[in-house]
Amino acid sequence: MNTDYLAGWDAKKEHQKAQFMEHMYRCSGRTNGLFTGLWHEFCLNEAGPLAREQFFEKLEAIRKFEELQRIPVAQKEVSISKESFITNFHD
Repeated sequence: MNTDYLAGWDAKKEHQKAQFMEHMYRCSGRTNGLFTGLWHEFCLNEAGPLAREQFFEKLEAIRKFEELQRIPVAQKEVSISKESFITNFHD
């Protein structure tokens, strides 16, 4: 029996793919047994809005970082908190 077609097979990845397809199916609210279009629907309804929000969060983080880089070091607030030393077995 020729099993060359299984050369790149990763059982764990295939199982994860099946689990994720089941997740998308449940999230879609379908009960008709059809998986057609699930990925497209998932991207539009779940992943798309999340990715859009993360995009703007990243832009804001970059803006804040660049703003901090323009402030001279002498004007930056440096907050150093002291921690109490607690001895343990290795000290």
